[in-house]
Amino acid sequence: MPLRHNLLALAIATIWGLTFVSIKISLQTIPPFALSGWRFFLAAIPLVFFVGRPQAAWKWLIAYGLFISIGQFVVLFIALNLGFPAGLMSLVVQTQVFFTIGLAVAFFKERVQAWQLVGAVIAACGLAVIGATKIQDGSLGVAFLLVLLAALFWGAGNTVAKHVARQAAGRASPQKIDPMNFIAWTSLASVPALIAISLVAEPAGALLLPLTQGSFSLWFHLCVLAYAAQVFGYGLWSNLLTRYPASAVSPFALWVPVAGMSATAVVFGESLSRWQFAGALVVLFGLAMAVLIPALAARRASP
Repeated sequence: MPLRHNLLALAIATIWGLTFVSIKISLQTIPPFALSGWRFFLAAIPLVFFVGRPQAAWKWLIAYGLFISIGQFVVLFIALNLGFPAGLMSLVVQTQVFFTIGLAVAFFKERVQAWQLVGAVIAACGLAVIGATKIQDGSLGVAFLLVLLAALFWGAGNTVAKHVARQAAGRASPQKIDPMNFIAWTSLASVPALIAISLVAEPAGALLLPLTQGSFSLWFHLCVLAYAAQVFGYGLWSNLLTRYPASAVSPFALWVPVAGMSATAVVFGESLSRWQFAGALVVLFGLAMAVLIPALAARRASP
């Protein structure tokens, strides 16, 4: 990739890391389903009025929207409400790399490289160390499992997006799925379910809290989540993935937990115990081995 796109990928990863601060602050005012509803509503409106609907079946747009909005983000929000550290969460959720690989093997018959398996085993050892420190506290043990579940849903969303792109490429007259219209319309598709669940499961008026109790700070963080993380982040990241091999882009995701843990340490004073820090290093090393080594091998093999 040219330097400007390397810097863009690094900027996206940095923004994604910083959004864990915005999530934690927003949850102090808005409960999880309502927060996710506002995030995806703002990401969709007004963008859907300026971009055409992607050439994909509604079932796939809805599936992606629900996997990401409810499966990934609401589950992460609930884990944060249970007390899971935001910085450590930014690391653990990156196990989506392994879930994405596993689902690609199951549904697309892709082959797994040896280094990816080795990295997965190493990362699993680190997760076991982190999990052991959390299981001592019942609620945090549940929160840890929820973060892993969110990573699985993220991987499922990636799998749906890949399926949609493969379907578009296989048509007699291939029609490219534009990242911006895909993000806008899948965000819109997730909003009705989020509103319905919030109305049933959360306190009355939860959806109106940004309007009735919204401060400048709250709206700033909502805009960070909707536009910086969702539209800018996911939209441009998808664009990079369509222009370059995944092996050239995905390694930048390893910067997300570095930015996230640094930001939450500064803003919230979060710190890790020695065992948690050791486990985090092992997970990061496993992720690096699974992503960076295959990426370097692919670059050497390319003409």
